[in-house]
Amino acid sequence: MNVLRKKINKDILYSEYAKILNGVLQLSKREVEVFSFLLKADAEGNRDNINTKEIRLAIIDLHKISEANLSRYLGVIKDKGLIVKGQNGKWIINDILRPVIKDNVFELKFILEV
Repeated sequence: MNVLRKKINKDILYSEYAKILNGVLQLSKREVEVFSFLLKADAEGNRDNINTKEIRLAIIDLHKISEANLSRYLGVIKDKGLIVKGQNGKWIINDILRPVIKDNVFELKFILEV
């Protein structure tokens, strides 16, 4: 089995993860930034609703984007199934994309069928 390994700072884990996934997802640079922010917010305990007013305002402030553009980016992220409606009817990170870190290691496996 082929293994690619990269050691990274924990502060950039979600950014790196989103960039790696983007090889398959084909998101814009801004969409990757927004998705990365959502992943980090989810990991920090916002699992019940990733689309709160506070999170949206934090994204707008950090990335200096308009509310209208954020809505467009979130629309693409929703359309690609990266965030989905949870049982409570609120938007959450899709479970298959939520990183699981064990012993300071996050493994990501891609299967390409030809």
